[in-house]
Amino acid sequence: MGSGRDAMSALVGREFEPNRFRLVRARLLRAGAWIGLIAYGSLQWSLAVAQNVGEYTIQPLRWEEDYTYLRGRDSLPFPLSLKYVALPGDNSFVSLGGEYRVRVESYETPNFGLTHTPNYKALSHRVFAHADVHAGSIVRVFVQLGYSDESGRKPAERPFDRGATDLAQAFVDLNLSALGTPLRLRLGRQELSIGRYVTIRDGTAIRRTFDGVRLDGSLDPWTILATYARPTRNRPHAFDDEPDMTDRAAILVATRKVPRFSSLLFDLFLMQRDNQNARYLVGAGHELRDSLGTRLHGAMGAWDLDNQVSHQFGRFTPNGAGRLSIDSWGAAFEGGYTFRDTAGMPRLAARVDAAEGGKRPGSRVLTTFDIPYPNLSYLTDAAFIAPRNVWDIDPFVTVHPMPGWTIVSGAQFLWRLTSHDAIYSPIGTTIVPANTAGSFIAAQPYLRVNWRPSPFVELQLSGTRAQPGGAVKSDSGRAQNYWSGAVTVRF
Repeated sequence: MGSGRDAMSALVGREFEPNRFRLVRARLLRAGAWIGLIAYGSLQWSLAVAQNVGEYTIQPLRWEEDYTYLRGRDSLPFPLSLKYVALPGDNSFVSLGGEYRVRVESYETPNFGLTHTPNYKALSHRVFAHADVHAGSIVRVFVQLGYSDESGRKPAERPFDRGATDLAQAFVDLNLSALGTPLRLRLGRQELSIGRYVTIRDGTAIRRTFDGVRLDGSLDPWTILATYARPTRNRPHAFDDEPDMTDRAAILVATRKVPRFSSLLFDLFLMQRDNQNARYLVGAGHELRDSLGTRLHGAMGAWDLDNQVSHQFGRFTPNGAGRLSIDSWGAAFEGGYTFRDTAGMPRLAARVDAAEGGKRPGSRVLTTFDIPYPNLSYLTDAAFIAPRNVWDIDPFVTVHPMPGWTIVSGAQFLWRLTSHDAIYSPIGTTIVPANTAGSFIAAQPYLRVNWRPSPFVELQLSGTRAQPGGAVKSDSGRAQNYWSGAVTVRF
């Protein structure tokens, strides 16, 4: 074992040879110059346009944007002139938009040095272009093309890092409410964002999408979201992405306002995931996992909250082994208070999350909690740890020192719930094996800075340091650092 570690250490050490260092420095300088040039040009353009913007808000889910307020307005500057282009027929128009993001990330001592991954810096680009066509009040067609590229990630790129030009989204909406039925039916490839369970995974080069059907409706006082879909599998060539036939999800969410507290929403959540490539400490295999949960979220004056508890059950059959039953739980609580009359409108908040871990070896029950389609940056932008067999406390503060600026600073303290289960990476691999000493994983102070000088341009900086605790040190883990910078241009 010692000779293997020495050999790996020698391999890692090559990253710091003089020639390699000069190459990395040159790449960073080019990336910095590129980001700076894009930021400056985009800022000058966007400031010139912003005077004519009015109530212009770009949404994280681009299909949620509504530009009907621009109907009848002439001589709008670019890109506003593309947001509402009238078509023949009543209430018919097309809205065009796009996005470009360049991002650089730096990892020092990835995975606490336990997987012997060398330090690296990754540079990624992402491009989107979409057309949102409304053919009257009933039919809508949304098509979005996407392209992404990344270089420098170690030890290898991930399936969602690089993609040729492909259909990022392509769906048809049938607005049945125009026919007197309070329903909207959606068919095709689409982004889904449902609480903490299903996210768009914006931090990666390729955002997560699904191929399937979605139904939205209302049954007073409830609103209903139901979907049956498969995640989209990225493939290497142009226009060859396809639904992943080894993975599918059926989801039902019912939401209503809380009586006497109309600013609070209560959700009932039911999900079944059939995943033929699930992976846990006991191995890989076929999983049929049901999740039943409730969520209370919203605001009451200066206070806000987002609380969710879930129970999971079902079965998991490791390859070549007997079936295990699933019985696990998870909870997430966040609350904050905003000082609205104070300069910078500071928000003091705290978050507490818990995800159950596995029981003793030999148990026929899998108690490891799993978030089906998580945000890989669930805990911090660095995405060090997966929300499995972990609980954390995260006090943080958010301030807005000037218009367009948002600064978030805090520290996360993470423990594993049981030493009988592993500490997992965000992609499900083991960082620290089971049955090692200690429960405290790490303390992670972090800082995020966002500057949006106009609706079209956003600059982001982020930094995190993970100082290992006893559970990581027991396996000889070391501190790891992360920082990133990005410029995003949207229209």
